Amino acid sequence: MSAATSRTNVAASVRRPRRRQVDRSAATRLQLIEATLSSLIEVGYARTTTVEVCRRAGVTRGALLHHFDSLADLFAATLTHIYEGFLAGSTGGHGPDQPVDGEALVEGLWRHFSRPEYKAVIELWLASRNEPDLGAVLQPTILRIRDLADPRLNPRLLTSLSQSEDAVSFYRLVLEAMIGMALGRAVTPGDGVMGHEEQVVALLGRVAGEFLDAAG
Repeated sequence: MSAATSRTNVAASVRRPRRRQVDRSAATRLQLIEATLSSLIEVGYARTTTVEVCRRAGVTRGALLHHFDSLADLFAATLTHIYEGFLAGSTGGHGPDQPVDGEALVEGLWRHFSRPEYKAVIELWLASRNEPDLGAVLQPTILRIRDLADPRLNPRLLTSLSQSEDAVSFYRLVLEAMIGMALGRAVTPGDGVMGHEEQVVALLGRVAGEFLDAAG
């Protein structure tokens, strides 16, 4: 075996344990985030404690604090994880230079807002409003997604909608309606589904189609 081959083998043997450690660390972080998410959805913010998260994740409190400085930091990571999942499928089936289809836009938005994860978003929004220390940690993440949802601050979204101020205002109206229905789901007993959701989404879709066609 040549000296060069020997050095290559040694380097590879060093990289493998490091790679495995990185993978294990990422897996533990994801376990903690998913445990936090499920707890927020199932039992709410007040009962999503360090003990509860560790129980669900199957890790120790020390492991949690190894990956996150505090429970608030874990909440921030969970909120980011939820938002990234939403954004991953938010193209709506149209490119940045194509006009948006109003009905498809509304239906796509409701698919996101009606997901169980949005209950966790609402829980953290309300908690951040009532607890200043938590709010300070969560605020950067909340502001980032708010800006992405604002057509005036998102060039791709603004191009898709049109430059019309009325179109932008209408889009924000649809967002507010979706948030309201998501909040209604969050406080509805049982499976959380309300009887009027389909009718509201269908009506908003029809109006969106007519309005955005006219604005374009």
